[in-house]
Amino acid sequence: METKSFFQNPGTQITLKLALIFILVIFLLIPKFLILDLIEERQRLSESVTNEVSAGWGGEQVHTGPALIIPYFQLVPNIDKTKPDVQTKANLVVFPESLSVDGQIATESKYRSLYKVLLYKSIIQVNGVFKLPESQLTNIEHKDLLFSEAYLVMGVKDPKGINNKIELKWNEQNLTLHPGMSNISFAVHPSQTGTAAYTDLPRSSDDQLSGFKTGLNTNIPLDKNVKDYTFSYTLSIKGSKGLQFAPLGKSTEVHLKSDFKDPVFAGGFLPEHTTNEKGFDARWKVFEYNKSMPAFQKDSSVIDLGDNVFGVKIRHLIDNYVKSYRAGKYMILFIVLTFLVVFLTEIVEKIRIHIFQYTLIGLALVIFFTLLLSISEFYGFDAAYMVAAVATIGLVFLYSLGMFRQRRSSVLLLTLLVVLFGYIYLIIQLEKTALLAGSIGLFVIIALTMYVTRKIKWFEENSETMLE
Repeated sequence: METKSFFQNPGTQITLKLALIFILVIFLLIPKFLILDLIEERQRLSESVTNEVSAGWGGEQVHTGPALIIPYFQLVPNIDKTKPDVQTKANLVVFPESLSVDGQIATESKYRSLYKVLLYKSIIQVNGVFKLPESQLTNIEHKDLLFSEAYLVMGVKDPKGINNKIELKWNEQNLTLHPGMSNISFAVHPSQTGTAAYTDLPRSSDDQLSGFKTGLNTNIPLDKNVKDYTFSYTLSIKGSKGLQFAPLGKSTEVHLKSDFKDPVFAGGFLPEHTTNEKGFDARWKVFEYNKSMPAFQKDSSVIDLGDNVFGVKIRHLIDNYVKSYRAGKYMILFIVLTFLVVFLTEIVEKIRIHIFQYTLIGLALVIFFTLLLSISEFYGFDAAYMVAAVATIGLVFLYSLGMFRQRRSSVLLLTLLVVLFGYIYLIIQLEKTALLAGSIGLFVIIALTMYVTRKIKWFEENSETMLE
Protein backbone atom coordinates (compact mmCIF):
# COMPACT_ATOMS: atom_id res chain seq x y z
CA MET A 1 0.00 0.00 0.00
CA GLU A 2 1.42 3.35 -1.04
CA THR A 3 1.99 5.64 1.91
CA LYS A 4 1.13 9.28 1.28
CA SER A 5 3.32 12.01 2.67
CA PHE A 6 2.06 14.41 5.31
CA PHE A 7 1.23 17.09 2.74
CA GLN A 8 -0.56 14.60 0.48
CA ASN A 9 -2.99 13.68 3.22
CA PRO A 10 -6.46 15.09 2.39
CA GLY A 11 -7.04 16.22 5.95
CA THR A 12 -3.75 18.10 5.95
CA GLN A 13 -4.58 19.72 2.62
CA ILE A 14 -7.93 20.92 3.95
CA THR A 15 -6.29 22.27 7.09
CA LEU A 16 -3.65 24.13 5.09
CA LYS A 17 -6.29 25.58 2.77
CA LEU A 18 -8.28 26.80 5.78
CA ALA A 19 -5.10 28.34 7.21
CA LEU A 20 -4.46 30.18 3.94
CA ILE A 21 -8.06 31.42 3.83
CA PHE A 22 -7.76 32.60 7.44
CA ILE A 23 -4.57 34.52 6.62
CA LEU A 24 -6.32 36.04 3.59
CA VAL A 25 -9.26 37.16 5.75
CA ILE A 26 -6.84 38.82 8.19
CA PHE A 27 -5.09 40.50 5.25
CA LEU A 28 -8.43 41.83 3.97
CA LEU A 29 -8.97 43.56 7.33
CA ILE A 30 -6.39 46.12 6.21
CA PRO A 31 -8.60 47.60 3.46
CA LYS A 32 -11.52 47.47 5.89
CA PHE A 33 -9.85 49.93 8.26
CA LEU A 34 -8.64 52.02 5.34
CA ILE A 35 -12.22 52.30 4.08
CA LEU A 36 -13.53 53.17 7.55
CA ASP A 37 -10.88 55.91 7.75
CA LEU A 38 -11.97 57.13 4.32
CA ILE A 39 -15.60 57.31 5.47
CA GLU A 40 -14.57 59.33 8.54
CA GLU A 41 -12.52 61.67 6.33
CA ARG A 42 -15.46 62.25 3.99
CA GLN A 43 -17.75 62.78 6.97
CA ARG A 44 -15.39 65.40 8.38
CA LEU A 45 -15.29 67.10 4.99
CA SER A 46 -19.08 67.12 4.93
CA GLU A 47 -19.10 68.58 8.45
CA SER A 48 -16.68 71.32 7.39
CA VAL A 49 -18.99 72.21 4.49
CA THR A 50 -21.90 72.38 6.93
CA ASN A 51 -19.85 74.72 9.13
CA GLU A 52 -19.01 76.93 6.13
CA VAL A 53 -22.66 77.26 5.16
CA SER A 54 -23.67 77.77 8.80
CA ALA A 55 -21.09 80.53 9.16
CA GLY A 56 -23.10 82.67 6.76
CA TRP A 57 -26.56 81.41 7.69
CA GLY A 58 -26.44 80.80 11.43
CA GLY A 59 -25.03 78.04 13.59
CA GLU A 60 -26.54 76.09 16.45
CA GLN A 61 -28.72 78.58 18.28
CA VAL A 62 -29.26 79.06 21.99
CA HIS A 63 -31.88 81.64 22.97
CA THR A 64 -32.02 82.37 26.66
CA GLY A 65 -35.02 84.63 26.93
CA PRO A 66 -34.67 87.95 28.82
CA ALA A 67 -32.92 88.77 32.09
CA LEU A 68 -33.44 92.09 33.88
CA ILE A 69 -30.28 93.84 35.08
CA ILE A 70 -30.65 96.46 37.84
CA PRO A 71 -27.43 98.17 38.95
CA TYR A 72 -27.16 99.02 42.64
CA PHE A 73 -24.73 100.57 45.07
CA GLN A 74 -22.92 98.39 47.56
CA LEU A 75 -20.31 99.08 50.21
CA VAL A 76 -17.06 97.16 49.96
CA PRO A 77 -14.81 97.07 53.04
CA ASN A 78 -11.63 99.08 52.52
CA ILE A 79 -8.37 97.18 52.80
CA ASP A 80 -7.14 100.02 54.93
CA LYS A 81 -9.27 99.61 58.05
CA THR A 82 -8.66 103.20 59.03
CA LYS A 83 -10.56 104.45 55.97
CA PRO A 84 -14.30 104.25 55.28
CA ASP A 85 -15.87 101.54 53.14
CA VAL A 86 -15.80 102.03 49.37
CA GLN A 87 -19.07 102.47 47.49
CA THR A 88 -19.13 100.51 44.22
CA LYS A 89 -21.67 99.48 41.62
CA ALA A 90 -22.84 95.88 41.16
CA ASN A 91 -25.60 94.20 39.22
CA LEU A 92 -28.74 92.53 40.46
CA VAL A 93 -29.81 90.04 37.79
CA VAL A 94 -33.52 89.22 37.99
CA PHE A 95 -34.99 86.33 36.04
CA PRO A 96 -38.63 86.15 34.88
CA GLU A 97 -41.35 84.95 37.17
CA SER A 98 -42.80 83.10 34.18
CA LEU A 99 -41.48 82.54 30.66
CA SER A 100 -43.47 81.14 27.75
CA VAL A 101 -42.00 80.30 24.32
CA ASP A 102 -44.05 79.20 21.33
CA GLY A 103 -42.13 78.43 18.15
CA GLN A 104 -42.47 77.08 14.63
CA ILE A 105 -39.45 75.54 12.91
CA ALA A 106 -39.30 75.12 9.12
CA THR A 107 -36.37 73.19 7.65
CA GLU A 108 -34.76 73.62 4.27
CA SER A 109 -31.71 72.20 2.51
CA LYS A 110 -28.88 73.88 0.68
CA TYR A 111 -26.25 72.19 -1.46
CA ARG A 112 -22.53 72.92 -1.58
CA SER A 113 -20.72 70.73 -4.08
CA LEU A 114 -21.76 67.12 -3.25
CA TYR A 115 -23.01 67.92 0.20
CA LYS A 116 -26.49 68.59 1.48
CA VAL A 117 -26.73 70.97 4.44
CA LEU A 118 -29.86 70.95 6.59
CA LEU A 119 -30.86 74.42 7.81
CA TYR A 120 -33.88 75.89 9.55
CA LYS A 121 -35.88 79.06 10.06
CA SER A 122 -37.87 79.58 13.23
CA ILE A 123 -40.42 82.13 14.36
CA ILE A 124 -40.56 82.33 18.16
CA GLN A 125 -43.18 84.14 20.20
CA VAL A 126 -41.95 84.90 23.74
CA ASN A 127 -44.12 86.11 26.62
CA GLY A 128 -43.57 86.42 30.32
CA VAL A 129 -43.70 88.34 33.56
CA PHE A 130 -41.00 89.89 35.73
CA LYS A 131 -41.59 90.32 39.43
CA LEU A 132 -39.03 92.36 41.34
CA PRO A 133 -37.76 90.45 44.39
CA GLU A 134 -38.32 91.80 47.89
CA SER A 135 -35.42 93.56 49.56
CA GLN A 136 -35.54 90.99 52.37
CA LEU A 137 -34.54 88.33 49.86
CA THR A 138 -31.85 90.29 48.04
CA ASN A 139 -30.43 92.11 51.08
CA ILE A 140 -30.34 95.26 48.97
CA GLU A 141 -31.93 98.43 50.28
CA HIS A 142 -34.58 99.86 47.97
CA LYS A 143 -32.80 103.21 47.94
CA ASP A 144 -29.58 101.59 46.61
CA LEU A 145 -31.25 100.25 43.47
CA LEU A 146 -30.57 102.37 40.38
CA PHE A 147 -33.89 101.93 38.58
CA SER A 148 -33.01 104.59 36.02
CA GLU A 149 -30.06 102.52 34.81
CA ALA A 150 -31.90 99.20 34.49
CA TYR A 151 -31.66 97.30 31.24
CA LEU A 152 -32.75 94.01 29.72
CA VAL A 153 -30.49 91.42 28.04
CA MET A 154 -31.33 88.28 26.14
CA GLY A 155 -28.75 85.83 24.82
CA VAL A 156 -28.64 84.71 21.19
CA LYS A 157 -25.66 82.46 20.51
CA ASP A 158 -25.27 83.38 16.83
CA PRO A 159 -26.78 86.83 16.16
CA LYS A 160 -26.24 86.59 12.40
CA GLY A 161 -29.23 84.27 12.37
CA ILE A 162 -31.61 86.98 13.63
CA ASN A 163 -34.00 87.61 10.78
CA ASN A 164 -36.25 90.45 11.93
CA LYS A 165 -36.34 93.76 13.77
CA ILE A 166 -37.40 92.87 17.27
CA GLU A 167 -39.91 95.08 19.06
CA LEU A 168 -40.19 94.42 22.76
CA LYS A 169 -43.55 95.15 24.35
CA TRP A 170 -42.89 96.08 27.98
CA ASN A 171 -45.94 96.89 30.10
CA GLU A 172 -47.74 98.25 27.03
CA GLN A 173 -44.67 100.23 25.91
CA ASN A 174 -42.88 99.38 22.66
CA LEU A 175 -39.09 99.25 22.97
CA THR A 176 -36.44 98.52 20.37
CA LEU A 177 -33.72 95.98 21.12
CA HIS A 178 -30.09 96.70 20.26
CA PRO A 179 -27.16 94.33 19.59
CA GLY A 180 -24.77 93.40 22.38
CA MET A 181 -25.14 92.57 26.05
CA SER A 182 -22.88 95.14 27.72
CA ASN A 183 -20.77 93.30 30.30
CA ILE A 184 -23.14 90.34 30.76
CA SER A 185 -22.33 86.87 29.42
CA PHE A 186 -23.86 83.39 29.58
CA ALA A 187 -22.05 80.18 30.50
CA VAL A 188 -23.08 76.69 29.40
CA HIS A 189 -21.47 73.58 30.82
CA PRO A 190 -19.67 71.44 28.17
CA SER A 191 -21.50 68.34 29.41
CA GLN A 192 -24.66 69.96 28.08
CA THR A 193 -23.83 68.51 24.66
CA GLY A 194 -24.84 64.97 25.57
CA THR A 195 -27.71 63.43 23.63
CA ALA A 196 -29.24 60.02 23.31
CA ALA A 197 -28.74 60.04 19.57
CA TYR A 198 -27.15 57.04 17.96
CA THR A 199 -24.13 57.45 15.75
CA ASP A 200 -21.22 55.21 14.83
CA LEU A 201 -18.96 58.02 13.71
CA PRO A 202 -16.81 59.99 16.16
CA ARG A 203 -18.57 63.02 17.60
CA SER A 204 -17.56 66.34 16.11
CA SER A 205 -16.19 69.16 18.21
CA ASP A 206 -18.88 71.32 16.65
CA ASP A 207 -21.38 69.55 18.88
CA GLN A 208 -19.87 71.46 21.83
CA LEU A 209 -21.85 74.32 23.30
CA SER A 210 -19.89 76.87 25.30
CA GLY A 211 -20.24 80.22 26.97
CA PHE A 212 -21.27 83.19 24.86
CA LYS A 213 -21.81 86.91 25.32
CA THR A 214 -23.77 87.71 22.20
CA GLY A 215 -27.35 88.84 22.15
CA LEU A 216 -29.58 91.90 22.50
CA ASN A 217 -30.23 94.61 25.06
CA THR A 218 -32.40 97.64 25.72
CA ASN A 219 -32.82 100.18 28.51
CA ILE A 220 -35.88 99.47 30.59
CA PRO A 221 -38.06 102.08 32.31
CA LEU A 222 -38.69 100.88 35.86
CA ASP A 223 -41.02 102.46 38.37
CA LYS A 224 -40.13 102.17 42.05
CA ASN A 225 -43.76 101.60 42.86
CA VAL A 226 -44.39 98.86 40.27
CA LYS A 227 -43.46 95.30 41.13
CA ASP A 228 -44.79 93.34 38.13
CA TYR A 229 -43.88 93.85 34.48
CA THR A 230 -45.17 91.92 31.48
CA PHE A 231 -43.20 91.55 28.28
CA SER A 232 -43.56 89.96 24.86
CA TYR A 233 -41.65 89.89 21.58
CA THR A 234 -41.37 87.91 18.37
CA LEU A 235 -38.00 86.56 17.24
CA SER A 236 -37.38 85.24 13.74
CA ILE A 237 -34.15 83.30 13.75
CA LYS A 238 -32.18 81.14 11.34
CA GLY A 239 -29.76 78.41 12.30
CA SER A 240 -28.44 74.91 11.80
CA LYS A 241 -27.78 71.77 13.83
CA GLY A 242 -30.08 72.71 16.69
CA LEU A 243 -32.21 75.19 18.61
CA GLN A 244 -32.01 75.34 22.39
CA PHE A 245 -33.44 77.40 25.23
CA ALA A 246 -32.59 78.24 28.83
CA PRO A 247 -35.23 77.98 31.57
CA LEU A 248 -34.61 81.42 33.04
CA GLY A 249 -38.16 81.72 34.32
CA LYS A 250 -39.30 80.58 37.71
CA SER A 251 -41.61 78.52 35.54
CA THR A 252 -40.69 78.01 31.89
CA GLU A 253 -42.82 76.54 29.13
CA VAL A 254 -41.52 75.94 25.61
CA HIS A 255 -43.67 74.66 22.77
CA LEU A 256 -42.10 73.82 19.40
CA LYS A 257 -43.68 72.49 16.23
CA SER A 258 -41.87 71.58 13.03
CA ASP A 259 -42.06 69.66 9.77
CA PHE A 260 -38.77 67.93 10.69
CA LYS A 261 -39.42 64.20 11.01
CA ASP A 262 -36.26 63.06 12.77
CA PRO A 263 -35.71 65.25 15.87
CA VAL A 264 -33.40 64.42 18.73
CA PHE A 265 -34.39 66.14 21.96
CA ALA A 266 -31.27 67.09 23.86
CA GLY A 267 -30.20 68.81 27.03
CA GLY A 268 -31.17 68.91 30.67
CA PHE A 269 -34.90 68.33 30.16
CA LEU A 270 -36.91 66.13 27.82
CA PRO A 271 -40.32 67.14 26.48
CA GLU A 272 -43.65 65.51 26.06
CA HIS A 273 -43.83 65.09 22.31
CA THR A 274 -45.36 63.40 19.32
CA THR A 275 -43.36 62.59 16.19
CA ASN A 276 -44.76 61.32 12.92
CA GLU A 277 -44.47 61.73 9.16
CA LYS A 278 -45.74 65.30 9.42
CA GLY A 279 -43.03 66.36 11.86
CA PHE A 280 -42.91 66.80 15.62
CA ASP A 281 -44.78 68.66 18.33
CA ALA A 282 -42.89 69.03 21.61
CA ARG A 283 -43.66 70.77 24.88
CA TRP A 284 -41.32 71.38 27.82
CA LYS A 285 -42.40 72.47 31.29
CA VAL A 286 -39.64 73.39 33.74
CA PHE A 287 -40.35 74.61 37.28
CA GLU A 288 -38.05 76.24 39.79
CA TYR A 289 -37.69 72.93 41.64
CA ASN A 290 -36.36 71.20 38.52
CA LYS A 291 -33.37 73.42 37.73
CA SER A 292 -30.18 74.60 39.37
CA MET A 293 -30.74 78.31 38.69
CA PRO A 294 -31.95 80.81 41.32
CA ALA A 295 -34.67 83.43 40.89
CA PHE A 296 -32.00 86.15 40.89
CA GLN A 297 -28.26 86.58 41.30
CA LYS A 298 -25.97 89.34 42.59
CA ASP A 299 -22.44 90.61 42.09
CA SER A 300 -21.72 88.60 38.94
CA SER A 301 -21.59 89.48 35.27
CA VAL A 302 -21.81 85.81 34.25
CA ILE A 303 -25.20 84.12 34.11
CA ASP A 304 -24.43 80.45 34.67
CA LEU A 305 -26.95 78.33 32.74
CA GLY A 306 -25.30 75.17 34.04
CA ASP A 307 -26.67 71.99 32.51
CA ASN A 308 -30.19 73.38 32.23
CA VAL A 309 -30.20 74.25 28.52
CA PHE A 310 -32.57 72.08 26.47
CA GLY A 311 -33.97 71.89 22.96
CA VAL A 312 -33.91 69.94 19.73
CA LYS A 313 -31.18 68.87 17.33
CA ILE A 314 -32.01 69.66 13.70
CA ARG A 315 -29.73 67.38 11.76
CA HIS A 316 -29.72 64.03 10.00
CA LEU A 317 -27.99 61.90 12.61
CA ILE A 318 -28.29 58.69 10.60
CA ASP A 319 -26.91 60.04 7.33
CA ASN A 320 -25.15 58.40 4.40
CA TYR A 321 -21.79 58.38 6.15
CA VAL A 322 -23.11 56.80 9.33
CA LYS A 323 -24.88 54.09 7.32
CA SER A 324 -21.78 53.48 5.19
CA TYR A 325 -19.68 53.26 8.36
CA ARG A 326 -22.08 50.73 9.84
CA ALA A 327 -22.01 48.71 6.62
CA GLY A 328 -18.19 48.77 6.65
CA LYS A 329 -18.18 47.15 10.07
CA TYR A 330 -19.88 44.11 8.52
CA MET A 331 -17.21 43.69 5.83
CA ILE A 332 -15.64 40.73 7.64
CA LEU A 333 -19.03 38.99 7.70
CA PHE A 334 -19.43 39.44 3.92
CA ILE A 335 -15.99 37.98 3.29
CA VAL A 336 -16.14 35.06 5.74
CA LEU A 337 -19.57 33.83 4.62
CA THR A 338 -18.70 34.11 0.92
CA PHE A 339 -15.42 32.25 1.48
CA LEU A 340 -17.31 29.61 3.49
CA VAL A 341 -19.67 28.87 0.59
CA VAL A 342 -16.81 28.76 -1.90
CA PHE A 343 -14.78 26.48 0.37
CA LEU A 344 -17.66 24.07 1.01
CA THR A 345 -18.36 23.97 -2.74
CA GLU A 346 -14.68 23.12 -3.27
CA ILE A 347 -14.96 20.25 -0.80
CA VAL A 348 -18.27 18.86 -2.05
CA GLU A 349 -17.52 19.12 -5.78
CA LYS A 350 -13.96 17.82 -5.34
CA ILE A 351 -12.46 20.77 -7.21
CA ARG A 352 -9.43 22.89 -6.46
CA ILE A 353 -9.85 26.64 -6.15
CA HIS A 354 -6.61 28.59 -5.96
CA ILE A 355 -6.05 31.02 -3.09
CA PHE A 356 -5.60 33.74 -5.73
CA GLN A 357 -9.21 33.17 -6.79
CA TYR A 358 -10.31 33.61 -3.17
CA THR A 359 -8.30 36.85 -3.12
CA LEU A 360 -10.09 38.20 -6.19
CA ILE A 361 -13.49 37.40 -4.67
CA GLY A 362 -12.45 39.10 -1.42
CA LEU A 363 -11.25 42.20 -3.24
CA ALA A 364 -14.53 42.36 -5.19
CA LEU A 365 -16.37 42.44 -1.84
CA VAL A 366 -14.02 45.16 -0.56
CA ILE A 367 -14.66 47.31 -3.64
CA PHE A 368 -18.38 47.12 -2.83
CA PHE A 369 -17.85 49.44 0.12
CA THR A 370 -15.93 52.06 -1.85
CA LEU A 371 -18.67 51.96 -4.49
CA LEU A 372 -21.27 52.35 -1.75
CA LEU A 373 -19.53 55.39 -0.27
CA SER A 374 -18.85 57.17 -3.55
CA ILE A 375 -22.28 56.60 -5.10
CA SER A 376 -24.13 57.52 -1.88
CA GLU A 377 -22.63 61.02 -2.01
CA PHE A 378 -24.50 61.60 -5.27
CA TYR A 379 -27.70 59.56 -5.03
CA GLY A 380 -28.19 58.70 -1.36
CA PHE A 381 -27.50 55.55 0.60
CA ASP A 382 -30.42 53.40 -0.52
CA ALA A 383 -29.83 53.83 -4.25
CA ALA A 384 -26.08 53.46 -3.76
CA TYR A 385 -26.50 50.24 -1.81
CA MET A 386 -28.72 48.77 -4.55
CA VAL A 387 -26.34 49.70 -7.38
CA ALA A 388 -23.17 48.59 -5.56
CA ALA A 389 -24.79 45.33 -4.41
CA VAL A 390 -26.06 44.40 -7.90
CA ALA A 391 -22.65 45.18 -9.41
CA THR A 392 -20.73 43.17 -6.79
CA ILE A 393 -23.09 40.20 -6.71
CA GLY A 394 -23.14 40.05 -10.53
CA LEU A 395 -19.34 40.17 -10.71
CA VAL A 396 -18.84 37.39 -8.16
CA PHE A 397 -21.57 35.25 -9.77
CA LEU A 398 -20.09 35.52 -13.27
CA TYR A 399 -16.64 34.72 -11.92
CA SER A 400 -17.96 31.66 -10.06
CA LEU A 401 -19.37 30.22 -13.29
CA GLY A 402 -15.78 29.62 -14.38
CA MET A 403 -14.67 28.26 -11.00
CA PHE A 404 -17.38 25.72 -10.26
CA ARG A 405 -18.18 22.58 -12.19
CA GLN A 406 -21.91 22.81 -11.67
CA ARG A 407 -24.06 25.81 -12.38
CA ARG A 408 -26.17 25.10 -9.31
CA SER A 409 -23.15 25.89 -7.11
CA SER A 410 -22.94 29.36 -8.70
CA VAL A 411 -26.68 29.80 -8.19
CA LEU A 412 -26.25 28.79 -4.55
CA LEU A 413 -23.50 31.40 -4.13
CA LEU A 414 -25.71 33.97 -5.88
CA THR A 415 -28.58 33.19 -3.50
CA LEU A 416 -26.33 33.50 -0.47
CA LEU A 417 -25.01 36.89 -1.59
CA VAL A 418 -28.50 38.23 -2.28
CA VAL A 419 -29.69 37.10 1.17
CA LEU A 420 -26.52 38.41 2.85
CA PHE A 421 -26.65 41.84 1.22
CA GLY A 422 -30.36 42.11 1.99
CA TYR A 423 -29.82 41.04 5.59
CA ILE A 424 -27.03 43.59 6.18
CA TYR A 425 -29.15 46.33 4.59
CA LEU A 426 -31.97 45.50 7.01
CA ILE A 427 -29.63 45.69 10.02
CA ILE A 428 -28.26 49.05 8.88
CA GLN A 429 -31.79 50.51 8.79
CA LEU A 430 -32.51 49.34 12.31
CA GLU A 431 -31.45 51.21 15.42
CA LYS A 432 -33.14 49.79 18.50
CA THR A 433 -33.20 46.15 17.35
CA ALA A 434 -29.95 46.06 15.32
CA LEU A 435 -28.09 44.01 17.93
CA LEU A 436 -30.97 41.55 18.31
CA ALA A 437 -31.34 41.08 14.55
CA GLY A 438 -27.59 40.68 14.12
CA SER A 439 -27.31 38.10 16.91
CA ILE A 440 -30.21 36.03 15.57
CA GLY A 441 -28.79 36.19 12.05
CA LEU A 442 -25.35 34.97 13.18
CA PHE A 443 -26.96 32.14 15.14
CA VAL A 444 -28.91 31.04 12.07
CA ILE A 445 -25.76 31.20 9.93
CA ILE A 446 -23.81 28.99 12.36
CA ALA A 447 -26.73 26.56 12.61
CA LEU A 448 -27.03 26.23 8.82
CA THR A 449 -23.27 25.72 8.47
CA MET A 450 -23.35 22.95 11.06
CA TYR A 451 -26.30 21.35 9.31
CA VAL A 452 -24.71 21.44 5.84
CA THR A 453 -21.35 20.09 7.04
CA ARG A 454 -22.68 17.45 9.45
CA LYS A 455 -22.05 14.49 7.09
CA ILE A 456 -18.71 15.57 5.65
CA LYS A 457 -15.99 13.10 6.66
CA TRP A 458 -13.03 15.41 6.69
CA PHE A 459 -10.26 12.80 7.12
CA GLU A 460 -11.53 9.83 5.06
CA GLU A 461 -9.53 9.53 1.87
CA ASN A 462 -12.19 7.57 -0.01
CA SER A 463 -15.04 9.87 0.97
CA GLU A 464 -17.07 11.35 -1.83
CA THR A 465 -16.58 14.74 -0.28
CA MET A 466 -12.80 14.84 -0.05
CA LEU A 467 -10.30 16.69 -2.19
CA GLU A 468 -8.53 14.61 -4.76
